[in-house]
Amino acid sequence: MSTSTSTPQVTIERIIEQMRGHGIELSDDPTGRVAHANLNDFHVLFVLLDTVLIVRADAETDVPSDSTDPSLYLAANQTNSSLLGCRAVVANRGETLVVRSESEIHVAAGMTDEQLSSALRRSVDQVLYAQNMMKVLSETIAEAVQRGN
Repeated sequence: MSTSTSTPQVTIERIIEQMRGHGIELSDDPTGRVAHANLNDFHVLFVLLDTVLIVRADAETDVPSDSTDPSLYLAANQTNSSLLGCRAVVANRGETLVVRSESEIHVAAGMTDEQLSSALRRSVDQVLYAQNMMKVLSETIAEAVQRGN
C-alpha cells in the first residue's frame, strides 16, 4: 500500500503569508501572480510564473541612460562573476539607469511552508546583498576612474 503526499502548490497567497512570518508585508496585484514591497529603500517584486518564482530588487539611479560611464556595467559584471544564485543587471529603458538584481526559486514541484519560507528568505537576502555589492563596486570603480587608475 502506497501513500502519496503531494507538496502544496506555491501561490502568491502563500508567498505573502510566509513573508509576513519574516516581518515583511507584501502588497499583491490583482493578477494573482505578483506581490511587492519596499525593503531597505529597494522596490522588491515577487513574480510567480508557472515553474519559477522570481524575486527582483530594483534601485533607481541618477545616472542618465545615455551616460558613457561604465562603472555600473563593470560592477554588474563583477557581481555576476562572484555571486551564486543571483544576478545583477543594469536596465536603461527609462531616463535614468536602474540597477536590478534577481534570484529564481524553482517551484514547479511545489514546496512545504518550511521550504518556501527558507527559499524566500535566501532569495530576498541575495537580491539585497547584490544591490549593496553593486553600490560598493560601482563607487569603487568610479573613484578609480577619477584618480586615473
